[in-house]
Amino acid sequence: MRIVVAPDRAAAAQHAADIVERFVNSAVATALGIATGETMEGPLAEIAGRCQRGALSLAHTEVYLLDEYVGLKPDDPCSFASTVNRLLVQPTDLSPGAMHGPNPHNPDLYAECADYERRVRAARIGLQLLGIGTNGHIAFNEPGSSLASSTRVVQLNEQTRSDNARAFPDGTCPPRAAITQGIATILLARKLLLVACGQPKARPVARALEGPVTRSVPASALQLHPDVTVVVDPPAAALLADEPSQPCRQA
Repeated sequence: MRIVVAPDRAAAAQHAADIVERFVNSAVATALGIATGETMEGPLAEIAGRCQRGALSLAHTEVYLLDEYVGLKPDDPCSFASTVNRLLVQPTDLSPGAMHGPNPHNPDLYAECADYERRVRAARIGLQLLGIGTNGHIAFNEPGSSLASSTRVVQLNEQTRSDNARAFPDGTCPPRAAITQGIATILLARKLLLVACGQPKARPVARALEGPVTRSVPASALQLHPDVTVVVDPPAAALLADEPSQPCRQA
């Protein structure tokens, strides 16, 4: 596992985008796993900016969403599909048909989960972007999730709903359920890239990277993967006992 401490949030976004750029440029066709959330806005904006400057092309890239809310209208701007469309599809040369995610409007959600699991496995994700929740979740695998879990419908932890409320209009509560890739599904990706910024992420980062592998901290499953890069800013790295394996200097 490689841990990179960037000087600040902006530098963390740039470093994460560097990793994505190297990955996208390493093959003719690539499958990229995309996470959403406040921390991911910086890296996605940096990737989009590079595309707009002509420094990067996503024309031959397929992207797969980690998760999606259940219960939002198809055109709800708070859905993760809408978010990725706004941040990555519209401002780049990524084809709208190249964005894949679970359909939360399928009347048979369990069949939908099984189908999306098959599609993600068939895609052979080369690089999976990840965030981490304040309770240690990755994707929407909440504490207690099996490390062998696959794509499924989950009930969201109240802490997760409270943390995510900032992305919804005032007075609107986040949905109580979501479809998420499972922990075992995520670990199938060839490379994993976790990005975490801000003081609230310090405890879950330390528990995930330096604590025991446990269902109570789903992100601790990253320790089981052979190729993981973690990019954090100083507040998120504050509780790490070990020195980062790769310091990151300001460009």
